[in-house]
Amino acid sequence: MFNTKPYKRAQRVSDSIRKEIANIFSHEVSDPRLKNLTVTRVHLSDDLSYAKIYFSNYLNKISNSEEGDTILALEKSKSFFKKKLGKSLKLKKIPDLHFLIDTDGDLN
Repeated sequence: MFNTKPYKRAQRVSDSIRKEIANIFSHEVSDPRLKNLTVTRVHLSDDLSYAKIYFSNYLNKISNSEEGDTILALEKSKSFFKKKLGKSLKLKKIPDLHFLIDTDGDLN
């Protein structure tokens, strides 16, 4: 009756995660492999337990050799991202983060 929320909670939380991860990439990451990465979109499961984070590097296209290094660096820093998200987002449980290279080429 008084539904003032125009979209699902998962979509609102995914927007917050996208903003926070982008902020972490631009201000708090010291690994040079993760500098200049852009978060293009975040898909979050309806139960908020699983997040696919799509990223790209629009300044320098990621080559196949650098692709593995970037994914490895992101996998190693997952706990850092989860810790930072836990401090900034008011969620009981931070979703599992899975980083994927965005091959679509558009910013949605």
